[in-house]
Amino acid sequence: MKKLPVLLFVFILAACGKPSGVLPNASLSAVKEAPVQLEAGGEFDPVAVEGAKPGGSYATWAGEFPKSLNMWLDYNSFSAQVSGLMFETLVEMHSTKDEPVGILAESWEISPDKKTYTFKIHPAAKWSDGKPVTAEDVQFYYDVMMNPKNLTSLWRVDLSRFARPEIIDDKTIRITAQEPHWKNFWTAAGFFAFPKHAWKDVDFNAQNLEFPVVSGPYALGEVKTNRSIQLKRRADWWGRVRRYNANKYNFDFINFKAMEDRSKALEVLKKEEFDAYAVYTAKIWAQDTHFPQVEKNWIVRQRIFNKDPKGFQGFALNLRRPVMQDLRVRQALALLLNRELMNDKLMFNQYFLLNSYFPDLYPDNQNPEVPLTKYDPEKARALLKEAGWQVGPDGLLARDGQPFKVTILHMGSDLRHLNIYIQDLKAVGIDAAIDLVSQSTFTKRVDNHDFDMIWSNWEGSRLRDPESMWSSKQADEVATQNYCGVKDEEIDRLIEQQKTEMDASKRNEILKKIDARLIALSPYVLMWQSGSVRLLYWNKFGTPKNVLGKFGDERGAIEYWWADSEKEKALEEARKNNASLPKQPDEIRYQE
Repeated sequence: MKKLPVLLFVFILAACGKPSGVLPNASLSAVKEAPVQLEAGGEFDPVAVEGAKPGGSYATWAGEFPKSLNMWLDYNSFSAQVSGLMFETLVEMHSTKDEPVGILAESWEISPDKKTYTFKIHPAAKWSDGKPVTAEDVQFYYDVMMNPKNLTSLWRVDLSRFARPEIIDDKTIRITAQEPHWKNFWTAAGFFAFPKHAWKDVDFNAQNLEFPVVSGPYALGEVKTNRSIQLKRRADWWGRVRRYNANKYNFDFINFKAMEDRSKALEVLKKEEFDAYAVYTAKIWAQDTHFPQVEKNWIVRQRIFNKDPKGFQGFALNLRRPVMQDLRVRQALALLLNRELMNDKLMFNQYFLLNSYFPDLYPDNQNPEVPLTKYDPEKARALLKEAGWQVGPDGLLARDGQPFKVTILHMGSDLRHLNIYIQDLKAVGIDAAIDLVSQSTFTKRVDNHDFDMIWSNWEGSRLRDPESMWSSKQADEVATQNYCGVKDEEIDRLIEQQKTEMDASKRNEILKKIDARLIALSPYVLMWQSGSVRLLYWNKFGTPKNVLGKFGDERGAIEYWWADSEKEKALEEARKNNASLPKQPDEIRYQE
């Protein structure tokens, strides 16, 4: 699973997800709930559709079975999705505007110096065991995250700017920043509540697959190790009183199925054991998604373009390794990645090649001042020779009697890109290999900096903050997002400069300078990125106008879709008569 920047999840709680049919639908009993009287204040979520009906189930793919469902211990797209459906923040970012929306918080006040934030917790907020959500639960979250015994170093990056929250009364919490930062409000707003009465005496590092007390719209259902995970819609979720939550989180059951092989996952979709499947492999999309169910429009095949921030992906080079500390070596490794060939032959030119770590800062996701690095083995050889690496009689590079060895630590079954890269590395004399491991082993080794290279894909964020990924202070932390171990005075200076810049456009100019410095340092071998979500889904769901909303990806289906009885009936009739349904658009482009 790919790891994500913290803010992407904390402020875009757009129901994440991956996969599966855990239980046959016939065995699921409907979630019965009493009618809810919506609160008088607040606005409706403009992405949600009035008239969306609760009920039914949604099954999708989860990738490899996770080491943990606790995103605070193992932060990745799947753990973030599941954790975010069970636990809530004080405030989140609006689904279409860069504005705050209260979740646990009913209201808030900001001090004149913009350092102190006082949140009033909604009087109706309660845990699944019936106990009220209190200010003490928010303070307890801070204590858990800041406890050095807990594997939560990623979260301490932002929280370390704050004093311990002050409890004003049972429903009022005051959070004070100790230093200025443009993101202080959003960090304070992103505080979660943890059930202190249930967790005060437990080892947080052991909270991985059991969460009996939650506050969010879903509770954890049946978990079958290495097979499946189920979430059950909470009939007693307090949040249904909030207007912003109306017509959302409609499915009674969310079923995720763990499966490593993406081609097998497609076969599971065809059998309707998955309801939807986001296709991350270009070859599968181009060659394998024109089967009869798609041709008859029983399954919708769409590329969805919206305003989701673009991140980057590439091979992270571990600069803690002596061989990677030479810039010429890192540049040579980039020159040996034949991106053009891979995009053409393996990915059917469905991706754009990267020349930036912040591609969405630029028109068409391309930095006009940086030429694309192109495959050039001769230039790579020259750089390696300049760095002191000589080809020996055995055809292998060596320096001072030591061979040039590099291993790509990897999880997953698709090795086509890696095999091409390995052959090109070997062609210039590098002793290159792939170390294929499980997700849990991969996570543990990356957390402890035990790798030469890894393939990493980072999603973008609506609130771009480079500190956790690029600050020197994070380089040697266990479980850091600074995978490469970058320590650079210029980047540190620019990070400090952007912290106190309140103007977003000026912060973006600082980010462009950080980007230029990163391009010069080459800590990653940059690869490519997709401009759309490629989605297959059975034609039986009600969806928003733009299918997935303004921001986010396929995970938004859990938040906004619903089981549409009329579409289900039409699909059933079409299958019975082997007839086609009306064709849906091949592309969806976001429109306000």
